[in-house]
Amino acid sequence: MIPQRRIANLVGAGTLVTAAIVVAFQLFAAMHASKNSVGTLSGTPVVPERSAPVVTMRDQRDHPVALIAPGARATFVFFGYTHCKDTCPLALATLAKAYKTLPDPGRVRVEMVTVDPAHDDPAALRRFVGLFDPHLIGLTAAKPDLDRIWSTFGVVVDNRTREVAHGDGIYLVDAQRRILTIYPPDVTAADLAHDARIVANS
Repeated sequence: MIPQRRIANLVGAGTLVTAAIVVAFQLFAAMHASKNSVGTLSGTPVVPERSAPVVTMRDQRDHPVALIAPGARATFVFFGYTHCKDTCPLALATLAKAYKTLPDPGRVRVEMVTVDPAHDDPAALRRFVGLFDPHLIGLTAAKPDLDRIWSTFGVVVDNRTREVAHGDGIYLVDAQRRILTIYPPDVTAADLAHDARIVANS
């Protein structure tokens, strides 16, 4: 016959093990759910995880604004320049089309950060982004701030010639400033809108 004290010890140990299993399962479930939510996005995950820097820039109206506005639930960030003739217009037209299809576009922001600050002053940015949608934001800043932004996003810029060579991906950033995914400039508007809805409502 097993002594009562031993039975109590066995029950206590079993309870601890059960509790540990429950906690481990909850952690696993939370991690799995998190991975699944990211996995539902159409874009390619940005690895390792990075966060957009906190930088004050100038928009196309020459107003000081933050890169990734505090109130935005989801922000698309594209790097381009105003006299670009192919990739930049394609990407911005697709972003504008995606933006127009969102049921609550106020939760989503679309920003173009210049890779050619020598030519892209606020007036030039205003003319360029205005061709696609009045809600698009054109941004410039001092060169050291732009260097930091480009570096964080992994964008390589070569502006030694008039035709600026640069990384042409579109990035999706969440409300916590995490850079989640990257898309090619020929991504479909449907894919961008799909991911914006997920991130904006998360």
